[in-house]
Amino acid sequence: MSAQSLAKKQEQILAHEEALANRLALAVLDKPTPPIWMILIPIFFVFYAWKLKQYSNGLKDFARHYLISRRRALEAAVAAEETGKQVDIGALVEAAGTNIPEQAKPLYQDWMQLLTEHYLSLLSAQGTSYAALVRNRYQDKTSYLLCNSQLSRAELVFGKALVPQIQGDMTDLLDVLERMEKALADLHRQESERIFS
Repeated sequence: MSAQSLAKKQEQILAHEEALANRLALAVLDKPTPPIWMILIPIFFVFYAWKLKQYSNGLKDFARHYLISRRRALEAAVAAEETGKQVDIGALVEAAGTNIPEQAKPLYQDWMQLLTEHYLSLLSAQGTSYAALVRNRYQDKTSYLLCNSQLSRAELVFGKALVPQIQGDMTDLLDVLERMEKALADLHRQESERIFS
């Protein structure tokens, strides 16, 4: 495979992941809605505008953090495709650094293994768009949904292992994970309908 076509596929996969991250952020984070009276009193509307700016920054931060591991996994998959060597999953775990508690590292490793396998399969597929890569690799909607389900489940298990280490209300944190799981399932279903229609 030429370096140019590999770079193009990498770009398409990353663009897809970025778009998914943005849609997921919109589905998970609650947009502030002002009471009608707030709009009528300018000083309170300034407060609402400030909250809206926080929300907008929150969407960007969510998407940026959501993509960190995915970018690393994709870069590792591209490097493996270029060199013909296997992906060094241990290096991906190490790159995550001390942010991951020891007991969660095997779960992160499992997720990275699945994610890099998915990326490698897309990088080796034929196609001029992300949708074409998916169609050529997975052949049908069911196979693609199964792959996304496995990836989501591995990420969720890893996320739940991190919850005790995160400051905040345990119920709220688990609620966010549950909302992410549901939103991802919905987004993947919509996406597969589009790709395989």
